[in-house]
Amino acid sequence: MCGWLLPALFVWLAATAWMRPLAQPDEARYVGVALEMLWSGNWLLPTLDTLPYFHKPPLFYWLTAASLATFGVNEWAARLPSLLAATGTALAVYLFVCRWAGERQARLALLVLATTPFSFGGAQFANLDMLVAACIAGTILCAADAVLGARGARLRRSTLAGAYAFAALGILAKGLVGVVIPGLVIGAWLVATGRSAMILRLLWLPGLALVAAIVVPWFALMEIRHPGFLNYFFVHHHFQRYTTGDFNGQRQLWFYLPVFAGLTVPWFFSLLYAVRRPAAGASGSRDLHALMWLWLAVTLIFFSIPISKLVGYVLVAVPPFAVLAADGFTRFLHARGGGEQRWLAGMGAVAILLCAGGLAAGLVYERNNLQPLAAQVRPLLTSANDEIVVLRTYPFSLAFYLRHRLPIRVVEDWSEPVLRQKDGWRRELHEAGRFNPQRAQAVLIKPAGLAHLLECSPRTVWIFALRNEPERTPDLARLQLVAAHANHAVWRRPPSSAPEDRAHCGP
Repeated sequence: MCGWLLPALFVWLAATAWMRPLAQPDEARYVGVALEMLWSGNWLLPTLDTLPYFHKPPLFYWLTAASLATFGVNEWAARLPSLLAATGTALAVYLFVCRWAGERQARLALLVLATTPFSFGGAQFANLDMLVAACIAGTILCAADAVLGARGARLRRSTLAGAYAFAALGILAKGLVGVVIPGLVIGAWLVATGRSAMILRLLWLPGLALVAAIVVPWFALMEIRHPGFLNYFFVHHHFQRYTTGDFNGQRQLWFYLPVFAGLTVPWFFSLLYAVRRPAAGASGSRDLHALMWLWLAVTLIFFSIPISKLVGYVLVAVPPFAVLAADGFTRFLHARGGGEQRWLAGMGAVAILLCAGGLAAGLVYERNNLQPLAAQVRPLLTSANDEIVVLRTYPFSLAFYLRHRLPIRVVEDWSEPVLRQKDGWRRELHEAGRFNPQRAQAVLIKPAGLAHLLECSPRTVWIFALRNEPERTPDLARLQLVAAHANHAVWRRPPSSAPEDRAHCGP
């Protein structure tokens, strides 16, 4: 690979990654967990507002916390793990295609991958999707390389070890999907290409030991310290999420087909030319072609089955799409008899404009973000011990933009069952509180607790809520309104003069 291609790709992806504020709720949630990990110094336990947060494994939080520690608390540093994952995926695709289809096809696949709006947007989004996509891509490509480079019955051990290492990282990134998708893809590919006997040979004991050494310690430690973790993580957030409709993003079976097509324009049209099988004489082309089509199909089908569907789930289908689109584009040029540079320039320009349009749309969509409100309040904070309270809302990015390390008190009627049944921030905090009930009592307070806090706290109290909240909470009307932006506002209550003189305030 030319020395300038990889740095150029990273610069293309990273140059505008600082422009948007953290998107609510996903970016803000996951970056917030990583920031708590950094501030607390506890790199083993992910926490959401100091409550154990076990929706996802820790790899993304580790990487993001390390990035924030190195480059500061800012949006670019928060998105660096996704940027590096996207760059690493592109490198893996390039090296694999270059080995088995040639340098020209590898460069074209790299161009498609870099300029497809879906992958461009995923690289600039601070959540787990690009990271797990990179791990899955690494697992599949390494396993396929081990098979294609086999000498008789002996697989290429170096890349086979890489497949197991990436599989372990995939589990630490997002759980079992890190091995299920590669297992389905490679298994289907081996059967389709007449290599069924290779399936058992891929079950390599040293590789399994490597996975266990990487994965087991963290999961075992969490179960020991927080009994019930394994059931919550694997049963609730794997099997129930896949088989029930109790989670967000409920969509029809066909949801991903138009979404994926729209997010991969203009290169999606090249797939029409990639449908034909490669010529028999093309070295490795048939195997490569079959692998990419099965990878694309298996991913889309697997994530289409559950009712709960989020767009980022199928980001893992973009690498095979890029290889197939590059192949289809080559066939298109061949059918037209030339004009490669002109068509490449045109398609690339359209793709870049679409990426820029997506970035602009993101800026407009986040215009009501909490960042401007936090920017107004942050200079007004009197000390690091000020009480931050959110009333019937939970803006995940508040601590990030306030740079406030103390836990945020969340006011809601937590005894209302319907609040805990609907998938959302209330349910997330309530479930997190089960693993540390004592901490939950201090953080998750009811409206009566807010009145007590306002009357008795010796600290300055800042309350973030919707603008119309005083209609429901008369106590706010007696406080000073200090800032407002879009639908949110902030009220301030100065420190209580002498709460110790009031018997009902307690010690």
